[in-house]
Amino acid sequence: MGTKSRTCIFLTTVCLTLSAAPGCGRADDVPESLRSVAEMDAELDASRRTAIVTAAEKCGPAVVTINSVQTVKRRVYNPFYSPMWEDFFRDFAPFGFEEPYREYEQEIPSMASGFIFDEEGYILTAEHVVHGADTIEVILPDGRTFDAEFIGSDYSTDVAVLKIDGDDFPYVELGDSDDVYIGEWAIAVGNPFGYVVASPEPTVSVGVVSAKGRTMKSEGYGGIRVYDDLIQTDASINPGNSGGPLVNALGQAIGINVTIITTSGGSLGIGFAVPINRAREVARDLIERGEVERAWIGVYVQEVTPELAEAFGFADDRGVLISDIDEGGPAYQVNLRRGDVIMDVDGTDVDTPAEWRQVMEGVRPGESISLTVRRMGTLIDGRVPTEEVPGP
Repeated sequence: MGTKSRTCIFLTTVCLTLSAAPGCGRADDVPESLRSVAEMDAELDASRRTAIVTAAEKCGPAVVTINSVQTVKRRVYNPFYSPMWEDFFRDFAPFGFEEPYREYEQEIPSMASGFIFDEEGYILTAEHVVHGADTIEVILPDGRTFDAEFIGSDYSTDVAVLKIDGDDFPYVELGDSDDVYIGEWAIAVGNPFGYVVASPEPTVSVGVVSAKGRTMKSEGYGGIRVYDDLIQTDASINPGNSGGPLVNALGQAIGINVTIITTSGGSLGIGFAVPINRAREVARDLIERGEVERAWIGVYVQEVTPELAEAFGFADDRGVLISDIDEGGPAYQVNLRRGDVIMDVDGTDVDTPAEWRQVMEGVRPGESISLTVRRMGTLIDGRVPTEEVPGP
């Protein structure tokens, strides 16, 4: 047998042997064990794309960094001042001997978060983020930088609206904060400690909605601020997160992150957000009018404590007590008086001043409201017209 024939026989044998070996056949002949591993890898990879991942990807491109600068005047002691030389150097004012203090201007920068909620470039953030700011710069996650126009703000609710020029911007869809469940996923998106990280890309922290309807008082950023009806979450909220969105598992904003309870300056898992339904109403007024219109009837109320109930001889401590009344306001004109107890407004029970403020924030000036009032043990129903809250 020639060399050529032996070579052909050898190659034929090798081919037959390889075709019979496990894993050497066609793709659809891959053993089931190996195919299962590949499928498991694919399934595990797919499982990594949780609702939280999807939500973060959905809203992330519209969460912005806000850099603001506020110019403040400072007074410092003049080291060259001496009352002994004051009269002598009075004519040498340029040298600064005549005044015990000097004034100078200082620029204070700050960095926080916000989010675009309209493709035309309207941005929601917290009022305290831009309080007193002289210049405001907005940086998108893709690195684009804009000088922002200040549309308006509302100190009471801690909501502000900015605008950047352009169109077709990515934006965060606004959800329904009235439809929030205690225990559902809550995702805080923003730029915490951005001055350290130095990146425009937002970060994500995850928790749950811990509670609804929280009331708290916070001091700073222009004075004392009383928050009503806040959403509480244990998602980490740190300095720089303020103004960013609190989103649900659908990637919809359900609140604006505004404040935390802390003993260290960092997160303790007790953060709060302004409900997005309230922020939406405030934003609408700011965009349309430049200010928020609030209704009032000219009364000042306080909680009916058990002690007050006993002192006044009330059957229970329900409702809010009219502690003072404006004699030029609508309530006085319809014969409401000090000592009356407002039990409900338009069918909604009110047992605390916070609940009273919350209900009144949903009323437009000029609308009338239905009240149930208890006076001397008798319930009285009636309607009261409202007016716009008078200015300072």
